[in-house]
Amino acid sequence: MKKFLLLFALILNTFLFSQEFQFEDVIKVDSTITKEELYNRARSWIAKTYKSEKDVMSIEDKASGELTGNGALRYDPQSLYFGVDCARGFINYKINIYVKEGRYKYSIHSFHHEGTRCPGGNIISYGMLTESEKPIKGPKRGWNEVKELAKKDALKTIESLNQAMNKEYEASKDW
Repeated sequence: MKKFLLLFALILNTFLFSQEFQFEDVIKVDSTITKEELYNRARSWIAKTYKSEKDVMSIEDKASGELTGNGALRYDPQSLYFGVDCARGFINYKINIYVKEGRYKYSIHSFHHEGTRCPGGNIISYGMLTESEKPIKGPKRGWNEVKELAKKDALKTIESLNQAMNKEYEASKDW
């Protein structure tokens, strides 16, 4: 009976907690484009896109075709809600790019909001962003605004990556 209750609790837990807020896809490009060329394109794109101190590459493995890093997005609330100044801060996230012959995969995930301490108030940090409609803590309006900003930035990032992955790496050109 104890095993059954434990199993039931684990299954219920899985359904109660929302999925992580993430964006990922596998993109096929011209099959003649080598893994090395795609790696160079991705690495060049990352160098141009992520310039802030908060944006740091953690894995650059040419042999396996993996680039992994951290990104940060400044959150300045656009609407008024209770504790708005305490929610101002950063949305941190992780980005992974994997390359193989003729294709690449990206994953933008682990979005995490960190508010800042404000005078006379506490920090409003939404923590890990999920697909849930309601935040674990903090105002719902801020939660929705943070998620919307993260989504817009991720879609803009994906579009930029896709464009870069379809352009020949500058050093590969014959000039």
